[in-house]
Amino acid sequence: MNMKKSKLKCCLLALSVTAAIVPAAVYADNQTDNLRQQVDDLQNQVDRLENTAAERNTDSSFHMAGYGSVEYADPDSGNAAFNKVLVAPIIHYNYQDWLMFETEFELSNTADGDTELALEYASINLFLNDYVALGAGKFLSPIGQFRQNLHPSWINKAVSAPAGFGHGGAAPLTETGLQLRGGFPLGEMRANYAVYVGNGPTLAAAVEGQGGDYELAIEEVETEARTSDPDGKKSFGGRLGLLPFPGLEIGISAAKSKATVTAASAGGHDGPELDIESTGEFDYDVIGADFRYGWNNLELRGEYLKTEIGEGSSGVEFHSDDLPADYAGPAEFDDVEVGQWKAWYLQAAYKIPSTSFEVVVRTSELQTPHSGENYSQRTLGLNYLFAPHVIAKLNYEMKDYDSSGADDEDTVRVQLAYGF
Repeated sequence: MNMKKSKLKCCLLALSVTAAIVPAAVYADNQTDNLRQQVDDLQNQVDRLENTAAERNTDSSFHMAGYGSVEYADPDSGNAAFNKVLVAPIIHYNYQDWLMFETEFELSNTADGDTELALEYASINLFLNDYVALGAGKFLSPIGQFRQNLHPSWINKAVSAPAGFGHGGAAPLTETGLQLRGGFPLGEMRANYAVYVGNGPTLAAAVEGQGGDYELAIEEVETEARTSDPDGKKSFGGRLGLLPFPGLEIGISAAKSKATVTAASAGGHDGPELDIESTGEFDYDVIGADFRYGWNNLELRGEYLKTEIGEGSSGVEFHSDDLPADYAGPAEFDDVEVGQWKAWYLQAAYKIPSTSFEVVVRTSELQTPHSGENYSQRTLGLNYLFAPHVIAKLNYEMKDYDSSGADDEDTVRVQLAYGF
């Protein structure tokens, strides 16, 4: 009897242990399956994210570049000052291998401590084939070399621009429209080109004279890109560059359009503004040539541009009811003084072997229809290259005006520039 009881107890104990183990095992198996399913789900999500990222990386890419600089100027006619701080971020966005969006913003401080923001350019470019890219938007003028390729502070060998190649000079600055750019082989040579159609320039005029003898003169050709076309006539132009052998490039440029007066003042830009009622159309023509030659540590550059404003189809009339009280001139002019804006420069830069120093010499000149604005500029410079894209410049700049009424001015300029 005792034996049977012992066997019964053993059976009951075995059953109780089995009853405890089996659910635990089943539970453990279920947990393992759940964990395995979760891992599989996570792996699928990771695979999907990796595939999506791979697709995006394949189709799209983003790149940010730009430049910044700090300047110090000590003119002989004024106080020395840190006169400019500038940063110009450049953004490139590529989609596959056939589209690129590019834009540059320029931020700089002003004399009174404010900040100026300007859109230098913004365009969408379609690469049609290996030789042609179509761009649309605001772009740097392809006329000549300096404006489109050399004006960034870390590329420009001197601190300032050559005479006539900045705002108010002879060289076009920017344009809004369409352009085709590219390059192609030409026998044993290489060639590059850019042609465009855009809204074109406008003109700023001023009433000059006194004592009943007045005339209206074109003061400035305004070539900063605009999104309006007051005369409804488009501008056409471009540049062709030839590279006959490595190290040498020769370019020719031309542009043609009509231009109309959109701003006028009495007695120059500082005089009271005059409201224009009607204005004629004036011929606008630009021709230019440039070259670049590099040999070992020596680089030579030169450029010439001539902008001509021809006779207009009619005169200019001001709002007679809205003329300033201190304006003594007539409200209508049948004839407008036009003329030519011409600028050129020659530049040599020599990198001293086995050093980081570079010597720069540049001479330039601007000629306009207004004798008081004509001047020549000579620059002697010594640069130190911390790296190919980090440069410190020391310039001695001599500006000599043609008019005896304008004082010549010598300026010491220092700049630290960085391209990133």
